[in-house]
Amino acid sequence: MNNDKVVLKDGTEIALESSQGIGALRIAVNSKQEACALWERFTSDNLKQVAIKNQDGLTIGRYQDMVLSHFQGEERGDGSVLATFSLRSKTALELMEERISAVEAGQQVQDAGIDDLGQAMSDLMEGGVN
Repeated sequence: MNNDKVVLKDGTEIALESSQGIGALRIAVNSKQEACALWERFTSDNLKQVAIKNQDGLTIGRYQDMVLSHFQGEERGDGSVLATFSLRSKTALELMEERISAVEAGQQVQDAGIDDLGQAMSDLMEGGVN
């Protein structure tokens, strides 16, 4: 164990067994169930900001807009699992798609508000709202 930790956006700190950079974070867990629960922590939101801290608690790496590109679990003889999480940066296309989706969602909210305002104005012009 190297005593480094990966820190996800929500503050979750996970001890690393070893690593070969952000593309190969090796984490030892006691069971397959723990490996699956750990995998669930690597959400797209939690991967928006990732840090690596050393044994002294100093941040030695900061990453943004990451993606879990690969997961591998290796079961050991005692039932424990050595899980490897491979992260990568989002591509420019992936970032652009996210931004477009956010703009489209905001536009839908704005369109609904305009429709409501138009209906309210129509009601007022026809004699008021009850």
